[in-house]
Amino acid sequence: MEELINEIIALEWAFFDKVQNEGGRAPCQDDFRTFRAMRASQYEAWDEATLASWRGDLTAARAAGRNPLAEKYGYMMCIDAPEENRALAAQLPPITEEKLALARAVVKKLAPQNEAFAARWPLVALRARPLHSGEGDGGETSIETYQLGELLTYSEKTLRLLSARIAELEAAGVSYAELIIENGLKRRGFRGLDDAEKFLEARR
Repeated sequence: MEELINEIIALEWAFFDKVQNEGGRAPCQDDFRTFRAMRASQYEAWDEATLASWRGDLTAARAAGRNPLAEKYGYMMCIDAPEENRALAAQLPPITEEKLALARAVVKKLAPQNEAFAARWPLVALRARPLHSGEGDGGETSIETYQLGELLTYSEKTLRLLSARIAELEAAGVSYAELIIENGLKRRGFRGLDDAEKFLEARR
């Protein structure tokens, strides 16, 4: 699993390095340590079948000369501002109705998990993206928009496997959303979500 995750992150980093931004190269494109921590936190919640499928998606994209990370940000822009980004939408890989339905179903499944997380650990949640578009003060991309934009870069096979993995965790009483955030916090030295919430409370 660790070797597979490292291979995926290496593929993604190569794509991320080549993403072109309107305002020039972003500082995060030179911060591999943070990139790796964030991506690994997510992939540690996946199973081997989902990881292998996504690795296949990435290698297929590379062979075709596509950049799925650039496509992710493109989809996000089109989701948030469809009218202003019609020209961009025409340049992105077309999305089948089946893929769109699968991706939306995953976002819908995660929405109550994200809301439950924000209710239980509000101070930690304040450090994350807003849950829904239009929330927050800085015009940040919402969790729902970010998730949908990324999911649209996955193949239908990967989407089905990920949906099954989320359902498997849920059946075991584990929130996929909480698991990813807790993985990230542990990488930053916290024991878990409760520990991070208490730390933030003490600093208020």
